[in-house]
Amino acid sequence: MLKAVCRKSRKRIGIIGGSGPDAGVDLMQKVFKTNRAFLGPGVGDKDAPIVTLMNVPSAGGPHGSWDLNKGGLEYDELIDSLTTATKQISHVADYFCIACNTLHKTQPNIEEFLIEHKIHSKFISIVDTVKDYCIKNNVKSLAVMGSLMTTDVKDTSPYAPLSKNITLQSLPEKLRDKQQTALEMIKVKGPKDPEAQEFFQGVIDAVEADTVLLGCTEFPLMKPKTSKTLIDPTQLLADRLVALSWGYTDGTFPEKTASPS
Repeated sequence: MLKAVCRKSRKRIGIIGGSGPDAGVDLMQKVFKTNRAFLGPGVGDKDAPIVTLMNVPSAGGPHGSWDLNKGGLEYDELIDSLTTATKQISHVADYFCIACNTLHKTQPNIEEFLIEHKIHSKFISIVDTVKDYCIKNNVKSLAVMGSLMTTDVKDTSPYAPLSKNITLQSLPEKLRDKQQTALEMIKVKGPKDPEAQEFFQGVIDAVEADTVLLGCTEFPLMKPKTSKTLIDPTQLLADRLVALSWGYTDGTFPEKTASPS
């Protein structure tokens, strides 16, 4: 039976995509699926969430020290792209996010920009969402997959602060290099490319941890065969956005709602 909800009270969702474009679309699709799973049988078009996906090519990756360390031209251009997109999407979204893990190195910049310009739209962080999930589900240890920067969990990773609550397992340098190659391959060839799929499967197989965070928004697009527990931050973010859109201000549903497979 369709849950009783007030359509007029729905909050608007904004997604800043472009790093990469497929990842932004994937997040939007997961928002739709989560919304259907939450509302239940009988859901129709008019029950769908209000979502704006803004694809920002100038914020595209791959990203690393060359454009995420302060002081360089590429860094300044990236921050300008993201803050401009933030201002634009704030006009059509009550809650917004960035569909890229590595770009969460700029989270302090985004939050400072919102305060400075008195923007009332709220930024929903994929990193904070993962942290809350791990604490709630008693995740004690995991390995973070992703770009070279994101996998540097002792220093430059946006997930490095999670080490206060969770044991973050460091990956060998060669394996980190392979993950960077994998994400670049997926960006260029697409997630359905056989060569990209085979290469990514090899990367997953080489990770020794039992629990793995897919810390690059390209990685959940892949469907590897593994017995490891894979945590999809994009799905967690979609769950939070949908809960917020229906007025659950803590970002969680009032009762357990299974995420769509």
